[in-house]
Parts: sequence; structure tokens; C-alpha cells
Amino acid sequence: MIHTFVDRLGQLNPQLFRELKGRLKPRTLGIAAAISFLAQGLIYLYYQNRLPLPASQYTQLNLELSNRYCIGAPPKNWGGYSNSYPNQYIPQNFCIKDLTGNWTINWQLWWLDLFIWLGIFGILALLIAGTHMLITDLSKEERRGTLNFIRLSPQSATSILTGKMLGVPMLLYLVVGLAIPLHLVAGLSAGISLILILAFYGIVALSCALFYSAALLFGLVSVGLGGFQAWLGSGIVLIFLWGMLGITMSSPVAEYITPVNWLILFYPGGVLPYLVHATGLSPETVEYLNLETLNQWYKREGLASLQWYGQPIWRNAWGGMGFYILHSGLWIYWIRQGLVRRFHNPLDTMWSKGQSYLISASFIVFLAGFIPRISDTNNLFYNFGRLQVVVLVFVSMLIAILSPHRQTLQDWARYRHQTSLHRKNLLKDLVWGEKSPATVAIAINLAIILTFSLFYAYISPLGTHKMAAIWGLLLQGGIILVYAAIAQLMLLMKTPKRAIAAASVIAGIAIVPLFYFAITNIAPDKLTWVFLFSALPGVATEYATITMVGWSMLGQFIAIALLNIQMTRQLQQAGKSFTSYQLPVTSNQ
Repeated sequence: MIHTFVDRLGQLNPQLFRELKGRLKPRTLGIAAAISFLAQGLIYLYYQNRLPLPASQYTQLNLELSNRYCIGAPPKNWGGYSNSYPNQYIPQNFCIKDLTGNWTINWQLWWLDLFIWLGIFGILALLIAGTHMLITDLSKEERRGTLNFIRLSPQSATSILTGKMLGVPMLLYLVVGLAIPLHLVAGLSAGISLILILAFYGIVALSCALFYSAALLFGLVSVGLGGFQAWLGSGIVLIFLWGMLGITMSSPVAEYITPVNWLILFYPGGVLPYLVHATGLSPETVEYLNLETLNQWYKREGLASLQWYGQPIWRNAWGGMGFYILHSGLWIYWIRQGLVRRFHNPLDTMWSKGQSYLISASFIVFLAGFIPRISDTNNLFYNFGRLQVVVLVFVSMLIAILSPHRQTLQDWARYRHQTSLHRKNLLKDLVWGEKSPATVAIAINLAIILTFSLFYAYISPLGTHKMAAIWGLLLQGGIILVYAAIAQLMLLMKTPKRAIAAASVIAGIAIVPLFYFAITNIAPDKLTWVFLFSALPGVATEYATITMVGWSMLGQFIAIALLNIQMTRQLQQAGKSFTSYQLPVTSNQ
């Protein structure tokens, strides 16, 4: 039966048939089912053990028994602490007996806890393990040489990559899928509507498509890392998900609405507050041991108060989920564009320069919308500082993606006049050319991001901080252009590890000074000049004079000019023909 199903799939997608044929075997299916049922059993037993022991086992009179799932009110003389947890405040959760002598249990809350944590563990398993499996499979294909064979097959790149995403984690899908019945029962018992649960499943599936596409793209561009690339990729996903879980579960983080909250749109667990809120349970009921839970985060500091360009999109469940779908769909589209491009030609950049301009526009439009228009000018100014951090990371990735390496630049310098579509116009070639240096393209991407950011800073109620925010954005644009010129110049080196060297140098220049300032507790008002030349000059612009800002811009301009002059000289040297030589003169005598 299984083989018949696989054969039918093979007619629709040969790559999926290839992946499933070696994985769907009775032994592996049995192991996957055993892992799933064992994990479900452990989680179920854990929550069973959190219930109070049977009332018949308690014979002492006036025993103050408290438990998360009890619903009794505390006695009048209770001071807020229990015998079980003498140092912790526990809200109304004292155990009382019903008419039959059993404890009255809030089963809705118990099922809700089981539902939430089954969902969180499912998300972690799908995204972390699935990412690791896909990158590992791609690495094995590369080592065996079968990846090039797949590239030569008549299948389209979309068909091949879709087959990979569906087939490689198939056993993982089985492990998670077998937990869906228990998860559904828990959600329905907690009072969550079926349509909301199904919408949550759809968003998790969309997130899998996003993360798995990014994993395949990472696997294609990080071939040189060998077996380490899978651990690196899944480790990055683990750190990201752990951070997002902290944001949605911890009030000290969630109460600050900043541009960094844009990252929540990449975390499918961000929609869980809607499901918790749909149960109708009060925050006081869900809260336990000072842990800020999803219901309270939804109502107070999180989704309900989160805005995008002043619009409370997240106040409504369907509006918030729809925005998740729109955002994920956009980035899946751009990642798939890079996948198809890189799959057909491993030497190409991930995206063309024209595509990068649209990606930068998409990035800044989404990101800037999370800067709240609040009356607190200090907090608003700090939000523009946080914006600069995200912009620095994003443009650094663009530098790595768009900057061609030595051989590509040599070929461009030698044969540009014969092969370039814009051979009569150097500027057009630098803006749109596939093999030309990336410094002009990075400058255009920065111009797109800065134009939008500067306009938003200008119309924001920053008060006396307005010019400091504007100067900070401009100075950061200049320092990033310096980094881009250094990176492109280093990629012209003859050393085989020039990409790693360039990344190390840029990371050292950008991170090491800030790290030193942090550990030595040096404030920006003490070394304003130095901070103005750092990767985040915006932290010091409020302490800088207009003269300091002017000299900093002049220094950046001189550095950019000198680096580009040096790169031009090296390209001109590379453009000289090494194939011309003087034929020897022969004599017939």
C-alpha cells in the first residue's frame, strides 16, 4: 500500500518519489511512530503529575493545599504565600472538595497547558530538526556528486526543491502528525474553536515552507563548510526560536514595542496568544509563579498593543494571522527566487542586483512600520537606534550576497566590452550588471533604506532628538559603504579563503569596538569621536556637535574614495590581457 502511494507520487514529482523511496520503510516508520507516541505519553504524564493527589490521601485538617489547576479562593487570613511555595506568590488556586469528596479541577486550564506546550514542542521539532535534515541531505548530495546530476535532470528547479522539502523530513512529518489527534482534543477541550486551531496549523505549515526554503538556500551557498553547515544552520534556528519564545512568554521583553518585534512575524508561535485568548480564561487564571503567559501578553503588552504604522492589525485574530500569511508569503517568494537562481548556477549571486533593490524596499517598509508613534521622544529615539542595528545586519548580508569574487571580477574586467549588456555605459553595468563590483549596488540599496528611514524620522515626533536620529542614519549609511568597499577589495585577493577573511575583517571592525566599549562600560558621551566612526554611530549623535558630524562624514567620504580608487586600479590590472604575446620570428633560411 505504501509503495503504491509512493509510486503515484512519483508520477507527479520524481524527486519526491526519490526521497520517499528510501525513507518510507516499515522499520523507519515504526521507529517514527514509537518516538511520537513516547513523546506524547511523556508530555501527557508530566501534566497528569502536576494535578493534585487524590483528596483521600490528605487527612490533615486545615491543610492549605495549592495547585495550579485548583479553583478555590484562598482563606481570608492568607497572606499570599502557600506551604508548598513559601517564597512565591500564588494567585487564587487553592484546592477545595466537591460534594463527592474530590478536588475541583479547572480542566480547561489543564487542557490549555497541554495544547500550548504540545504546539511549542511541535514547532521546535519541525523547524530545528527539519532544517538540520534538509541541510544535511543537501551536503551529502554535494559530497557524492549527485547534486550536479539532479541539476541536469529535465525536472524544473521548483519541482526538485519542492520534492526535497516534502520528502526529506517525511519521517519528521509523521512524528508530528501522529500527535495531531491529541493536540486537537486538547485544544477543543480548552475551548478553542476548530477553525482557529486549523488556522494555526496552516501558519505552522507556511513557516515550515519559509524555514525549509531558507535552509536549502543556506545549504547551497555554504558548501565549503562541509558537515558543519547543518549544525550551524539548525543552531541559528534554535537560537532564534529560543529568543522568540522568550519574547512571547516574558513580560520584561514583551512590554517594549520596538522594530525588533518585526522578527516575531517569522515565529509561528506568535499566533498562540490568539488561541489562548479565545478560551476566555482570565490572565490571573493562566498566570503562575510570576510567569507572564501568552494570554496576559496578548491583552497587555503584546499583540493587542502591537501596531504597524499606527494600525492595530493584531487586535483581531484574523487580521493578525492574515498579516502573518502576507509577510511569510512575500519572503518565501524572494527566497525561492534565490533558490532557483542559485540551483541552476552555483557561481551566480543569490539574487540579481535588480532583485536586491526590491528586497531592500520590502525590508524597510515592513521594518519601519514597527516603530511606534509615541509621545515619549527618548524611547522613540532609541527605537531608531534599534532600527540601525537591524539595518546593519541586513545590509551586511546583502554585501555577502551581492559581492562577486576574484575570478568573476577578473572576467568582467577583461571581457566587459565584449559580453556586458551595458558595455557602452559603465554606470548601467555597475547598477544592473551581474558580474560587476557590488559597491554601487550596495549604495543604491542603502539609498532605498535610508530614504524611507529618513522620511519616517522627519515626520516622527522626535522633538529635540530629530536631528540626532537623522545624523545617525546618515553616518551609518556611510560606514556601511566603507565596509562594502573593504569587503569587495578583499574578495579580489588571491588567497583561497578570501570570503572567510573578508567576513572576519568586517565582523572584527564592526563588532570588536562595540564589544570593548560594552565590557569597559565606556559611554558614548565620553568618546563621542570614536563612537561616530563605529558601526552604530547613532548612539553618539545626541552628544555630537555639527562639526563632529561634518568631520565624520568627510572622513567616511575620503575612506570610500580611497578604497574605490584602489579597487579600480586592481580591476584595471586584472583587465589587462594575459593572453596576448609576441609571436616568435621564424626564418626560412
